[in-house]
Amino acid sequence: MLSNKLPLVLLLGWAVSVSASPSNSTDSGDDACSANLWSRQDCGFLGITQEGCIQRQCCWSPSVAPVPWCFQKKNEDYVCTADVVTRRDCGYLGISAQECHDRKCCWDPKQGNLNSPYCFLRQHSCKGYGVSFATTTANGVQVQLDLNGGSQGCARFGEDIPRIKVIVDFETKSRIRVRILDRDHDRYEIPESALPNPQASAKVLGSLDYDFKYTENPFTFSVVRRSTGEAVFQTQVPGMDSLVYENEYLEISTAIPDDANIYGLGEVVSGFRRDSRGTRQTMWARDAATPVDENVYGSHPFYLEMRKGTAHGVFLRNSNGMDVVISPAKLTYKVIGGVLDFTVFLGPSPADVINQYTELIGRPHMPPAWAMGFHQCRYGYVNIDQVETVVNTYQKEDLPLDGVWIDIDYMDKYKDFTFDELRFPESRIKKLAESLAAKNQSMVLIVDPGIPVEPGYEPYDSGMAQDVFIKTKDGKPIEGRVWPGQTYFPDFFNSNETWSWWERHLQETRDKIGTNVFPWIDMNEPSNFCNGQCTSGQQTQDQPQNPAKQDATVNLKYSINNAGRQAPLSEKTLSEDAVHKNGLSMYDTHNLYGHMEARATHQAMTNLLPNTRPFILSRSTFPGTGSSAAHWTGDNWSEWDHLYFSIPGVLSFGLFGIPFTGSDICGFIGNTTEELCLRWHQLGALYPFARNHNTLGANPQEAYVWPTTVLPAARQALRIRYSLLPYYYTLFDRASRVGTPLWQPLFFRYANDPLTLKIDHQFLLGDSIMVSPALYKGQIQVKAYFPGDGRWFNMWTHECIIEHDSHSGVQATEDRSHRYKFLSAKADGEPIPMSIAGGHIVPIQAPQNTVAETRAQPVSLVIALDERGNAKGEVYVDDGRSLVNSDWARVNFEMLGGEKLVSSVSLNKDAKAPAAQSFHARVGHSSEIEKITILGLNFAKAGGESGAKTVFKANNHSWKRKVSECHEEKTRKGVRIDCGQRVLVEETANKFSSFLTLNVNGKEVPVGEGKGRKGQDDVLGYAWAVDETLGSLTLTGLKMDLFTEWFVQWKLN
Repeated sequence: MLSNKLPLVLLLGWAVSVSASPSNSTDSGDDACSANLWSRQDCGFLGITQEGCIQRQCCWSPSVAPVPWCFQKKNEDYVCTADVVTRRDCGYLGISAQECHDRKCCWDPKQGNLNSPYCFLRQHSCKGYGVSFATTTANGVQVQLDLNGGSQGCARFGEDIPRIKVIVDFETKSRIRVRILDRDHDRYEIPESALPNPQASAKVLGSLDYDFKYTENPFTFSVVRRSTGEAVFQTQVPGMDSLVYENEYLEISTAIPDDANIYGLGEVVSGFRRDSRGTRQTMWARDAATPVDENVYGSHPFYLEMRKGTAHGVFLRNSNGMDVVISPAKLTYKVIGGVLDFTVFLGPSPADVINQYTELIGRPHMPPAWAMGFHQCRYGYVNIDQVETVVNTYQKEDLPLDGVWIDIDYMDKYKDFTFDELRFPESRIKKLAESLAAKNQSMVLIVDPGIPVEPGYEPYDSGMAQDVFIKTKDGKPIEGRVWPGQTYFPDFFNSNETWSWWERHLQETRDKIGTNVFPWIDMNEPSNFCNGQCTSGQQTQDQPQNPAKQDATVNLKYSINNAGRQAPLSEKTLSEDAVHKNGLSMYDTHNLYGHMEARATHQAMTNLLPNTRPFILSRSTFPGTGSSAAHWTGDNWSEWDHLYFSIPGVLSFGLFGIPFTGSDICGFIGNTTEELCLRWHQLGALYPFARNHNTLGANPQEAYVWPTTVLPAARQALRIRYSLLPYYYTLFDRASRVGTPLWQPLFFRYANDPLTLKIDHQFLLGDSIMVSPALYKGQIQVKAYFPGDGRWFNMWTHECIIEHDSHSGVQATEDRSHRYKFLSAKADGEPIPMSIAGGHIVPIQAPQNTVAETRAQPVSLVIALDERGNAKGEVYVDDGRSLVNSDWARVNFEMLGGEKLVSSVSLNKDAKAPAAQSFHARVGHSSEIEKITILGLNFAKAGGESGAKTVFKANNHSWKRKVSECHEEKTRKGVRIDCGQRVLVEETANKFSSFLTLNVNGKEVPVGEGKGRKGQDDVLGYAWAVDETLGSLTLTGLKMDLFTEWFVQWKLN
C-alpha cells in the first residue's frame, strides 16, 4: 500500500505523485436518510413519485404523519448553482418559469449553446471515491477505490457502484492507459474482436514522456507531460464532481485551457476546431442527412489538443452512447454504459499523436491504386443504358474516370445480391464490368445490411438456416424496415456463421459480374425506417419521436443528446435491447455495427482474392474502421456551407485514422448550381476519396452537364489530381505505415504558428502543398495565410508568393499580417489556388484518363528551394494492388545548395520474378524521370529590407510588397519605384541569368556558346531553360531511371 505521507513515490522508475486530502464523507454515510421524522426537509412537490424523488438525489419514506415523503439527505446542500454541464432536466420543452418554481426546481433560461435545460433540479455535490489500497505493478500501478458517503452515494442517475478499481498501464514511452473498472462485477468492454486490446507488456525501457499522479480523497488523477510539467489530462476540476460511476451513467471531467484548441470528437458536421465556449458532442450512430452540430453516422471518442506548440491526444475506449461536453476550462464525459478506459498520447507533434493513436487502433489500409482515381455515381440512374452513357460521355469529353458506381437502382426490389432484369439485367452489368476491366477501370455496387424477410429469397433462407441475424431478447430475429420492406439484420459480431454467409454472397456477385467489382456498404448505423422493432403491420415512423411533453422527472436514466433533442436511442435504428449471438446487447454495441460490417467485408474480399487490396466504402465508422474501409461524409447538401464543411470533415477523419475520406462532390441532396458544382469539382478533385454523387430526383450534376463552364474546370481539376498521383500514392503509403493523414490542418507542420490553430478553410495536402480554395458564391480571389516563416511558391505559375522572413522562428506576439496574400481564383479558367512550400520536392506525372495509364507516364519533379537552396522529397512505388508487395521502391530526392540534386533508392525486388521482366513492368509504373523544374534559384538573396517583405527576387530586380502611394526614392541599392502593391528595386549584385555547366551522373554536358539561358544537347537530348524573372531552371529530356541512384549538378551565372 502506498503511504499517503510521501508527497512523491517512485514506482519502478516512474514518478507517481500521491497527495492526501481531507475526507468529504458524511459523518455516518449509510444513515444519510435516517433523519428525524419532524426534521425532514422537503425535497419534492405535492404529488411527486418515488422515481421523481430518487432522481432528485433525495430520500423516500412514506408516512402517515404530515411530513414530506420525499426529503433531503442529512448534511447535504441542495443548490441551484450546479455547473451548466451537470444540469438535470426538471421539466419538459415549453415549461414555464412558474411551473418550474412550483416543482421546487431551478430556472435559468440562459442556456448558452449546450442544449441544457432551462428548468433543472437542485442537487448536491457527489463525494466521489477514496483510495483504500494502492500497489505497483510490473508496468504501472493499481488503485482500489471505495465510494464516499455510504450506500446513498451520489445517485445522479441510479445506484452508485460502491467498489471500483483503477488500473494504470505505462504502455509505451509516449502512451499511458488508465482504466476505471467495477471491482466486483464484469462490465461491458469493447471486445478484442472489434478493436485491438493491447495487454500490458514488460516494463518500458528508457525515460517516459509522462508522469501519473493522483490524489487520495476524493480520488482524482492527472497525466503530466514530463518535459513541461503541464497536466494534459487532469480530473480535479473546480465545480465538477470528481467521479460518478453508476450502472448506466459514468461522468468524469478534465481541465483544459479557457480557449482550448481541441479537434476531433465525431462524427459531426461543424467547424474543425471545436467551440471551447460550448460544444455538446453526442456519439450515437445515426442515419441523418448531415444536420449541423448533431450526431450522425459514426462515433469517434478521440480528440487532439494543441497547447503552446505541442500536441497530445485522448481516446476513450468505449462504444456506448455518450455526450462529450466542452465548456470553459473543462471537458466532460457523460457515458451511459461500459467502463472508463482512457489512453493518453503525448505526441509531442500532431503527427506523432496520430502515429501513436493509429498504432493502437490499427493503421489505415493502403488502397488499391485505381481507387485513388475519380469516381462517378448517383442514386437514380434509371437503367444500365444511362450508366453506359455516363461512362461513354466521360471518355468522349476526355474526363478521367476509374470507378463507376451503381446505387440501389440495380437491385430487384432493393434486395441485396439481386439484379433488376428489366432495367439492370445481370448480363448487361457483367458486360459493362468487362468493358471497364479492359480499360483498367472498376465497378462499385451498393450493398445494404437489411435482408428482406422473404421465404424463397436465398440470402434470407440461408441466413435463417445459419442463424446469422440479430435477435430480440426473446430469441427471435429482430425485425426492422428498410428499402426492400421488412428486414432482418446480419449479426456481424458472429464472426463464424455470419461472416461466412456474408462472404459467400459477396463471392456470388463477383462470380456473376467480375473481379473488378467492389462493395459499398451503406445504411449500416444500422438505419431503420421504424423506431426499434417493427412488424409488417406497424406503420413506418416517418417523423421522429418528439419527447417534448415527456416529464423529465420520471426519467431516471441519463438521456444523451441524440438528434440534438434527447431523442430515444431506438429512433430510426434497432432497439437497444436487441442481442447478438455472443450475448452482447445493442445498447453496448450499436456504435460498432458498421465497423463490424466493414471488418467482415474486408476479410471476405481478401479471402476471395488473396493478397489483393480490396476497396470498401462504409458510411458508419468507429476507431479502427480505417484499417478496413474508406468513408464518405454522408448525405450532404448542394449548398455552399456544405462545400466548406467538407474540409473540416476530411480533416477530422484524418485524425480518426480514416484518411481515405471524401464528400459527395456537388452535394447529394438538392439541386446544385453551375458555380457551386464548378467550385466543388475544383476542391473535390483533391479529396483523398473523390466521387461525384447525388440523389434520386435531383438534377444531373456530371461535369459535362455544363459544357462551357463546369466541364473545362472539372477536366482541369481532375488532371491536377491525376498529375499528382505519385504524390498521393506516396502519402497513402505513409498513412498506412504511420497514420499521417493526407489532408492536414496547417498546424500539423506549423505547430508554433498560433494563427494556424483556427484556420480550416485552407489545408495542407501532405507536407509540401497548401490548398486555398474558393468557397463562396461569386468569389474571385482568396485571402490566404502563409504559415511559418519560409518561402511559398505558386504551384502553377511558379512565382514566389512570399519570401523567407529574415528573423528566426514564429513569435506569438509578432505582426503576421504580411503573411496574408490575395490569390486570384477566378472561376473562368483559373485552377484552384495551390502553393508549394520552399524546401520540398513534389513528384508528378502527365495525367491520363485512368490511374493505370497515368502510372505508365514518366515522372517529373517540381522542386521548391528554401532560403538555403535545399529541398527534399520522396516517391513510393509498388504494383498498386498487392496487400504484401515483393516488389517496391522508395526513392528519396535531396537538393543541396541549389546546384545539386541527388536521388537514393531503397529497392525490394522479387527474387522469384522472371529475369526477363523488368522491375518497372512488374509494378506497372514508369521508371523514367523526364523533367525537373527548380523554383527559387535566387535563394541567396532571401530576406528583404526592413519594413517590406520580399515576394520574389530575380536577375537585377527585387519585387517587394508595401502599401503606399507611387513615388521614387533613392536607396543605397539604386532607385526604388513604389506603386502601392509592389516595389521594384534596381540592383546590380548577385545577378542570376544563365547556365554555366551541367553534369548528369558524372557526365559533363557541353552548354555551348550563347546557350546559357536556353539550349539542348543534340547528342544526349538534354534541354535546359532558365527563367530569369521567376528564378527557375527547367531540365528536360533527362530519361534517368527512377529506380537507380543518380545525381544532377549544375552551375549558374
